[in-house]
Amino acid sequence: MNTFRLTLIIVLFFSVAVRAQVKVIVLSDTAKYGLSLAKLDAAYLPLRKLSEGMSAEQRTAMFKVRSDFDRSRFAFVEKQGPFPAYGFSYMATEYVSAIGAVEWVLIRPSGVVPDKLLQELLARLTGFYAETSFPITVSKPFQSTFGTSYGRPLYSETRRVRTGDSTVSTIEAARATTRPDTVKYLHFNQLGLATVPEVVYRFPNLEELDLSKNKLTQLPLRLTTDMPSLRRLSVLYNAIGDDSVFIAKKSTLRALTLQGNRLTRIPVSVRNAKQLESLWMGNNNLVELNVRPLRGLRKLNDLNLYNAGLTTLPRQIRKLKHVVVLDLYYNQLAELPRQIGRMKRLEQLAVANNKLASLTPSLSRLKRLTTLFAHHNKLSQLPDSFAKLESLQILDIGYNQFSNVPAVLLGLGMLESVDISNNNLQTLPTTLIGLKSLKKFYIRSNPLTSNDAKSGPYAQLIEALETNKTEVFY
Repeated sequence: MNTFRLTLIIVLFFSVAVRAQVKVIVLSDTAKYGLSLAKLDAAYLPLRKLSEGMSAEQRTAMFKVRSDFDRSRFAFVEKQGPFPAYGFSYMATEYVSAIGAVEWVLIRPSGVVPDKLLQELLARLTGFYAETSFPITVSKPFQSTFGTSYGRPLYSETRRVRTGDSTVSTIEAARATTRPDTVKYLHFNQLGLATVPEVVYRFPNLEELDLSKNKLTQLPLRLTTDMPSLRRLSVLYNAIGDDSVFIAKKSTLRALTLQGNRLTRIPVSVRNAKQLESLWMGNNNLVELNVRPLRGLRKLNDLNLYNAGLTTLPRQIRKLKHVVVLDLYYNQLAELPRQIGRMKRLEQLAVANNKLASLTPSLSRLKRLTTLFAHHNKLSQLPDSFAKLESLQILDIGYNQFSNVPAVLLGLGMLESVDISNNNLQTLPTTLIGLKSLKKFYIRSNPLTSNDAKSGPYAQLIEALETNKTEVFY
């Protein structure tokens, strides 16, 4: 064996070993792994803080990469198999080396989660991080947090107590601690609280407050006036109604979860949270989407309206020019307004599980759109103008009424993943071979795959796609 081959084997072995070190764990298991959150937070700077010394162009480029990485993670997890009919929401923090190797991922599930579902998620995320590095190189190790759900959230009545460094999960412990200045995470979920306990205000450095699954009827102003370090606030699944959400001017909130309350509109006071990056309003019963409170939120990039009871979208949606990710899953939308095409920064759009018989041609104006989830609708064709979606990488139009692969897709050279499963496909165009970037092609549960597709009339086409390193799922 010559020196070059030996070196290559060592390098490959080392690469596999480095990837194998990635650990995706639940926050409550940090003690088992000998992890200290305080030490992690000291060793890995927040990504936003790390960007402070960069130019505006460098910051924009870096957060574009961050957004692309989020989308690829979501797509990977989704494609590993069906999501559970009922799942859970969770927050996660990634701890990444300066060269982009993800070393630790800490998951904070919301509510009580069946162990089987939790292990499914951990396995899928582990698979993603094992083969995917964060595609940036910076001066120091960093951390980045995101929130999403695995399946459709379902919240149990049984409470799960969360533990860890800088974390308090009971009122008794909150009262007893002698070092309130060290507490950053306060989890008072599922305690039957009708009001916010006074003890909350003991913690001057609190960054995250979870009051989900209680009986709150009001979000008091004091939470955002007396807690200058508060960044993430969740009052998911309470009984908060209209005119009961109070947010102070110059609020430091970055993420606000108001899901599952009694809101029929976005609270006016949300406009005071000028630093807000993520707003989750799903599982309410919005009479309409009132855009006005959001128009001045120039950092708002993630708007979640999952199962929000929406039947229409207003033309004023065009005012949300800073939103990057828009989630409209499980609503009752029969059409999309053409003005949605003026959300010029939109990169990920989810309109799945609605009643759409068509998609507005104006979506073709979204030059940054890379991901479109439109499955479980009534679509039978796509607008010809979609040929202009030159950045589109992921398209899911499964569970619709397509009889043919839309011809407009065959000119989209950036497409990496297309899902057209559970439609009425009778044929496949040979021009699919021209999609050189296509990595995954899903055609399950169509008439042309009713038998073994590899022995049918499209066997040669499927083999040709696979030869071009396109995985075909049939």
